[in-house]
Amino acid sequence: MHSASVYNQKRTINIIARLGPSLLAAALLAPALLAPRPASAIVTLRVQQVGNDVVITGSGTANTTALTPAGTGNDYTNILTDAQIYAGPAAFADGSVSLWSNISEPLAFGSDPTLAENPSTGSGALFGILANNGSDASRLVLPFNYISGTSLSGTSTFTGFTLAQLGLTPGQIETWRWGAGGNADSLRLEVDPVPAPLPIAGAAAVFLRIKRLRRRSRQLHA
Repeated sequence: MHSASVYNQKRTINIIARLGPSLLAAALLAPALLAPRPASAIVTLRVQQVGNDVVITGSGTANTTALTPAGTGNDYTNILTDAQIYAGPAAFADGSVSLWSNISEPLAFGSDPTLAENPSTGSGALFGILANNGSDASRLVLPFNYISGTSLSGTSTFTGFTLAQLGLTPGQIETWRWGAGGNADSLRLEVDPVPAPLPIAGAAAVFLRIKRLRRRSRQLHA
């Protein structure tokens, strides 16, 4: 006849064994859930790989006090190269924009990308960054007649592309800055990291632990 302590031990092992798959799932998700997220900038362009698509989501506000007007563009093209990236509608949907100069580098942020032009879907306002890998300075691209401090929101979806094809690296962060003091502002490009799988050794250890617990449970029942 089993004592109360043996009974309690068996019960505990059975519970742990049943929770094994859940513990494994938690272990697999932990790296992605616990990974630190970069802080949001005043204007943020977030790039994600969503299935077979690359999605760019833009949000925030822009303080244009310290910027210099650099002209306007009509029928402005929403295009993704190693020096241009935008959130918002496709070309010619509502492509009138205002250009602003007096912002910092980088002049390029990708590497030999496949040209992505006119997203398959786009919504909101058209805004982003026109960097340059030549001799010219970068330009901040904002909606036509944009009022400083107004909320910005837009999304572009490029179907059938990968981050690698577009010359972007998971976890990549680029920042363009302008102004100083109370007029300091920035645009931040954030490429979402691809969650890393649990290391093989770690997964093997979890499975081995579950196997031992189940074997111990069978021995106590014998």
